Amino acid sequence: MFSKLLVIIVILAQSACEPDRRVLTTLKYSNYYVKPTIVRGEPAETGQVPYLVSIKEPVLRFSNGRVVWKNLCGGSIISELKVLTAAHCFDGNNYFYKKNPSILRLVAGNLRTEITHSGDTETNEFTQWRKIKKMILHPRYNFPTNDIAVAVLYVPLNFSNNVDYVITASLNTDYPHTCISAGFGRTGHELNSAVSPVLLIARINTLTLWKCSLVWEMNMDSFICSDSSVTDVARGDSGGPLVCKGTMDPKEKPNRDLLVGVVSGKNFDKTSIYTRVSAFKDWIAGNAGNSVTVGCNFLTITFLILIYHLFQFKSLSS
Repeated sequence: MFSKLLVIIVILAQSACEPDRRVLTTLKYSNYYVKPTIVRGEPAETGQVPYLVSIKEPVLRFSNGRVVWKNLCGGSIISELKVLTAAHCFDGNNYFYKKNPSILRLVAGNLRTEITHSGDTETNEFTQWRKIKKMILHPRYNFPTNDIAVAVLYVPLNFSNNVDYVITASLNTDYPHTCISAGFGRTGHELNSAVSPVLLIARINTLTLWKCSLVWEMNMDSFICSDSSVTDVARGDSGGPLVCKGTMDPKEKPNRDLLVGVVSGKNFDKTSIYTRVSAFKDWIAGNAGNSVTVGCNFLTITFLILIYHLFQFKSLSS
């Protein structure tokens, strides 16, 4: 009991001591960062974004075993065992959460920002709780470049009306002017802005790649930029999705959102930026599949072929 309490105290101390410096003054020269969240968004309805999950950290533990969990970052379900998110969510305090992913929990289906729960694996009609087995960060991650990661779960998610996967973009192109982002964080950019108690949805105005590169004065091929003058992302929603429809991407399906970006950083006087999913399609494909299942299937097929040839050989011999 004492050791568990000590872990919670250490986490709280680390969170309090490490300032949030993810504000990009200019992407070209700055080493400072921002953890974004939805600004001027609208409350989400149940099942509206079934692929969005909340990666939560423990902030308070009670003697009865219940724990208060708060949103650390968002993520998007890409398979039963994998969630796509932002790498910078896990680089704080010398990559503490990357090294200790079992401390975190992944919650799907529940639209609340703060939840009191035991943290045990659970599946019910509305909510699914899962423990994180490991975090895979892009090997060349150096914020803001390659700001992408995959969370691997111990237990698969059960897909339903309010928990489902999202299709990832494959075409490197400009996207429709208005897309959608979702998140759990603060309702404003300032540290004293209120934390939204529920998931918020915001319509995001995307910029063309040409204009994005012009604004940031550098090559932005692996990013998507948005105009932050109407609705925006601010602190707390890093790792969450930017989804579009009508993209002309061959992978897009009718009446389904297409995941085109992962919430990354922003500049208060310029634009917000998202990691462009299509720029990392090969890396995502290599980390999104269930290698255990594929390996078992391959071994099974090989074994059956060997048995078949063995019987064929015996038949010819007799």
